[in-house]
Amino acid sequence: MESKLTKAIRISPSMCDSSGRLGIPDTASLFMDIAAEHSDRLGIGQIKLKSEGGFWLTIKTIMRFYRKPGFSEEAELSTWPEYPEKRRCYRDYLLSGTDGPLAAGKTEWGILDMDTGRLRHLDSIYPAGLELSDISALSDEFVRFDEDMSADDILGTFIVRSTDIDLGNHMNNVAYIRAFASLFSSSDWNRMDIKFIEIWYRSQSLEGDVITARKRERGDCSEVSFFKEDGTCTAQIRYRCGS
Repeated sequence: MESKLTKAIRISPSMCDSSGRLGIPDTASLFMDIAAEHSDRLGIGQIKLKSEGGFWLTIKTIMRFYRKPGFSEEAELSTWPEYPEKRRCYRDYLLSGTDGPLAAGKTEWGILDMDTGRLRHLDSIYPAGLELSDISALSDEFVRFDEDMSADDILGTFIVRSTDIDLGNHMNNVAYIRAFASLFSSSDWNRMDIKFIEIWYRSQSLEGDVITARKRERGDCSEVSFFKEDGTCTAQIRYRCGS
């Protein structure tokens, strides 16, 4: 049983943004999909957990982008889990091209107990004998957000649609990144040339929820927080643009 899964991929049209290169939401989708495949191979996939009353829950994500590969370019995608903590675990991702790393990421996960609404203990989540790695794809640490951004500038609004909903019947984690991208024009998005993005998932959003995005500048980063109509913060994103 392999603790690391590596696949060869080709950048397809459906993965590309208006620049003809791999989009940031699409990179997040690649990471999510290979994580799901690897979890299935390890016997701890989403379908199996759901049958046992559990659900893999993404808590936080960090991604760094070194170079966006273009349409039809070949690349290698890898993922591996790190040693779990009591109620949370980490998974790493690396997308590489012939010239080196293209993008890297890390997610913090937990298993939500659908009956209690609490995170389960993860002491024995991985199969016995699985050799876990202490190598991290990123050296970045998750940085705490200021949860009160209710007075910051409104960037835009969106409605959670049926296409945003996942197996847990709430807004999929990658759908937040797609919604974030939709708040900018394609020319603005390409000009921004985002090199780093961090997202914390605060609370669930359901189909039909109206979400307001508020933005502030913080040092060399920008931050965007998503609020539901009742004032609940549902997710927060920190990002840094290239020169």
